[in-house]
Order: sequence, then C-alpha cells, then structure tokens
Amino acid sequence: MSAAIGLLLSTTLPGCASGPAPVAPPPEVVVRTVRETPPAELLRCPAAVPGLPTDGGAMIPADWRAGIRRLAKSRGDLFDQVSRLIQFHTGEACPAG
Repeated sequence: MSAAIGLLLSTTLPGCASGPAPVAPPPEVVVRTVRETPPAELLRCPAAVPGLPTDGGAMIPADWRAGIRRLAKSRGDLFDQVSRLIQFHTGEACPAG
C-alpha cells in the first residue's frame, strides 16, 4: 500500500519529478539603426494654404459651419505640431501660415 501511495504522489506532485528543469530559449535581440535627424523632406515647413475669401457672402448651414471650424482648428493644430517638431530638429520654427 505504501508503494502505491508513493507512486501516486510522484505522479501528482510536479515538484517531486526528477530531471533537469526546462530551459527557456534566450530572448531574440533586434538591432535597428536610428537616424539622428529625419530626412530633409520631413523637415520642410508645410506650404501655406489660402483661406476662404473675406468678401462676398454665403448661406452655410450651422452644422457645415461647425465642420469648417473643426477642420480649420485641426489644420492649425497640425501646423503647430509640425512646426514644433521641425524647430526641435533644426532650431528654427516655420513661419506662421
């Protein structure tokens, strides 16, 4: 009976198993070359875009006006972000557009 209990314990308790512990493979190393500065075409300031005419009139629905304002704000935010990035790499900000 004690032999049966010993056999049962050795098969149910993994800590009692004999043999070396499994060895994990070493981690894969990936080497990438990082440039100090971005390519020149990424450091060019964005071209100025002409806005809407200041004279004349139009009947634009309120939801369209709100969309136009969102687009204009988004364009301004992106210009500021790109200008800051260019200034970070070149030391000179883009002229206000």
